[in-house]
Amino acid sequence: MQSIDDLARKITSLDPAEQQALIDKVAQLNFQKGLHDLAEKYRSRLASEGRLNIPAEQVWAELHRIRQEIAAHDYPA
Repeated sequence: MQSIDDLARKITSLDPAEQQALIDKVAQLNFQKGLHDLAEKYRSRLASEGRLNIPAEQVWAELHRIRQEIAAHDYPA
């Protein structure tokens, strides 16, 4: 694997459009990794609570209920 300095030199030698494309790609990959990590944490939590095999509709209903509780608490009408 290349060192950070080598990568930095290579990146700075790119034209601005290529640098922007690289930044966009890194942002996209970081976002995808974050979603994957969040999904893994949620999956682990469901497994530890013995709820891993419940139907997706039930999970969504529970998430909706939690969201409604938070909204009602944080943003009362």
